[in-house]
Amino acid sequence: EKAVVRIFEATQANEKIIIYGDYDCDGIPGSVILHDLLKKIGYENFDVYIPDRHDEGYGLHMEAIKNFIADDVKLIITVDLGTSDVTQVAEAQANGIDVIITDHHLPHEHLPHAYAILNPKQNGDSYPYDMLCGAGVAFKLATAFAKKYGEFFKIKDGEEKWWLDMAAIGTLSDMVPLRGENRVIAHFGMKVLKKNRRVGLQKLFTKAKVDSSTLVEEDITFTIAPRLNAASRMDSPRRAFELLATESETEAGTLADHLATINDERK
Repeated sequence: EKAVVRIFEATQANEKIIIYGDYDCDGIPGSVILHDLLKKIGYENFDVYIPDRHDEGYGLHMEAIKNFIADDVKLIITVDLGTSDVTQVAEAQANGIDVIITDHHLPHEHLPHAYAILNPKQNGDSYPYDMLCGAGVAFKLATAFAKKYGEFFKIKDGEEKWWLDMAAIGTLSDMVPLRGENRVIAHFGMKVLKKNRRVGLQKLFTKAKVDSSTLVEEDITFTIAPRLNAASRMDSPRRAFELLATESETEAGTLADHLATINDERK
């Protein structure tokens, strides 16, 4: 509740929002979900930041935080990271940037003093299923926002089901147990993936010789995920995000070719 209200307030005040996602095949699809949510409500004053695997490494980074402060960012929403970044969150909050953490990694003894923490593994969290992946937690935040403010933003009832493709890619790629809610996310996410409404995935499937109409889980874990992960290992994780988020046929084709090429180099 606290998280979705803060996001709503940011949109009404036209505050600069940063979606800060991990560079792997869980954080990137999760970032796409929140990107799609903000696009769906017509909000433009946001950006997606994905740290470089080699130059920056995992987590929130102080240099990035300082850049956000200089850019007058007012809200950071993390995806698949942040639970252990006590100092970085404190720096952001002390400089007028609220931080909403969405994560699924095991908390340490001390949690960051973030504006809100969505992590089903934290002590005292009442969420009934604690094995969601990072994209799964991001999906829950997006659906909670759509449920509360859907009428205000004219989001069609059931629109959130189209984000299940990204939640499923994260769930299958991050190797979380396919039980409970994860199994539901994977099952219905595969149905959305078979409908394949994302032009970037269409191009990637074609390039990888995957037939989306007969898609199975192994196509994601052994064919699609390595190509998406190749972006962070061989180039920039931003390329994988752009492939999943783009609505341009030309850009999608170029990015699919690029990811296939660098995945071959990785192999």
